[in-house]
Amino acid sequence: MQTTQNRLRLRTLIPVLALALASCQELAVTNPNLPDAIRATQQPTASETFVASAFRTWWPVAGHDDYPAWAFSTMAMEVTSGFADFGQLELSAIPRTPWNNSPVNARNQVTEGPWYALYRTISSVNDALFAVDRGVIVVDTLRTMRTKAVGKFMQGLSYGYLGLYFDKAFMVDEKVDLDTLKNPQFKTYKEVTAAAIMQLDTAIAVANKFNFTLPLDSWLYTAMTRDQFVQLANSFAARLLVYSARTRAERATVNWNAVIQRVDAGIKADFTPTAQSLILWDDWKRLVARLRTVGRPSDFGRPAYDLIGPADSTNGYVNWVNTPLTSRVGFQMNTKDRRIQGTTGPASPGIYVGYNKNDIFTASRGTWRFSWYYYLRNGTGTTWENGAQVAMTVAEMDLLKAEALIRLGRAAEAVPLINKTRIANGQLPPVTIDGPPDTPGCVPRKLSGACGSLWDALRYEKRIEGFGVSGVIAFLDARGWQTLPENTLLHLPVPGRELGVLRQDLYTYGGGGEGSAPAPTPEACPIAMPRCP
Repeated sequence: MQTTQNRLRLRTLIPVLALALASCQELAVTNPNLPDAIRATQQPTASETFVASAFRTWWPVAGHDDYPAWAFSTMAMEVTSGFADFGQLELSAIPRTPWNNSPVNARNQVTEGPWYALYRTISSVNDALFAVDRGVIVVDTLRTMRTKAVGKFMQGLSYGYLGLYFDKAFMVDEKVDLDTLKNPQFKTYKEVTAAAIMQLDTAIAVANKFNFTLPLDSWLYTAMTRDQFVQLANSFAARLLVYSARTRAERATVNWNAVIQRVDAGIKADFTPTAQSLILWDDWKRLVARLRTVGRPSDFGRPAYDLIGPADSTNGYVNWVNTPLTSRVGFQMNTKDRRIQGTTGPASPGIYVGYNKNDIFTASRGTWRFSWYYYLRNGTGTTWENGAQVAMTVAEMDLLKAEALIRLGRAAEAVPLINKTRIANGQLPPVTIDGPPDTPGCVPRKLSGACGSLWDALRYEKRIEGFGVSGVIAFLDARGWQTLPENTLLHLPVPGRELGVLRQDLYTYGGGGEGSAPAPTPEACPIAMPRCP
């Protein structure tokens, strides 16, 4: 009973371990609005409910709400915006400045939002897993093991995203004896990510022994067989393996053979949870496609020229890149990529992006932020709250595998994977190992205007297909590819509020200090390839 009471106290004050470390803090604070963990973990269906509701608390901070999606996407030059909301103006400023990690920063939710939400999810599933390990049976063995498998899955996702976002984190699971927990230490992002993958593997191992299903309207918000659940866990493991790299050197040392194995064992169809009004929705998609005034689509943030510019057939993007930052303005492109431009001319909308000559943002915050393009693939109207919300695509997994093959010296095998969406969605001619056909209007082009390499084509395809799916992946890719603007922070520090509780010194990243991105070299290839510098 004492251990369960301790779990209630740690559940009451989030995150779980910060308060265990702060011996001066009162741990026995009661919040009557939170579930009674003592009673709930003794009630079998309550333990199941803890796990079945965990996806809802994880979902927003995994790139589907405003924090940290807007900050990450604008730092990666995927989206451009002139608004200060959600920390994006501060973190996307050029030159980059250090992140203000003070707890009184008005944008402190960039760090606090994901930190506390992920620990809330961990706390809930730990309570349920603790109950199952203690012998609680959720109606029958099958439902009990479903609770355990999905609980370990959500535990792995939550620690995995802590490892993707932050430089370090605390780790505690259902096995930790909280009565003897005295002075736990931070684990590095590498340690946290490795442990998260092990938790996903535990979920896979449990699921492989029990043939359960998941319903449409709860749990992961899409009907799913046991085998599909296992595939999804493998795909998330592939994400963690790749996206945890902070630098080009770290990305080069990823276990790319393991990535291929995970992708091959992963999803066979896009993972698309179904939104439910006031329960599960995707505010990232809503805002990136928002239309409040007729004639001004994407009026909150717009596709950045760094995202779509490599598809420009004219020298518009080349000239824009070579124009001093403070003199850059919007311009019209001409491209053969049907995701960006339709068949009737440069002003006709593509299937993902359309043209709209409108300088929405204030010039005083930088005309270089202007874009004459808008987003229309996801999130329009009310689709962000009542339809399928694409969260992970087969295309993403294909392109992760293509990157692995290139890095392993098997570039020819990567070509058909890159061509899948390039041909079907972009209606572009296929690439070869040399890159796109060296003809006028090739996509993508280099910053010099020359036709790109296969590596350029892979990265372009990954960015254009991923745009609007998750607000964080472009940043996670860019830091590993070394394409972030110089001195962008490479990861988030532990929130200042948390450091204050722990009585530890405030610290931060970016702006040229520790944890800052080096100068970008976007066209450097990981191996010797045609058209590579």
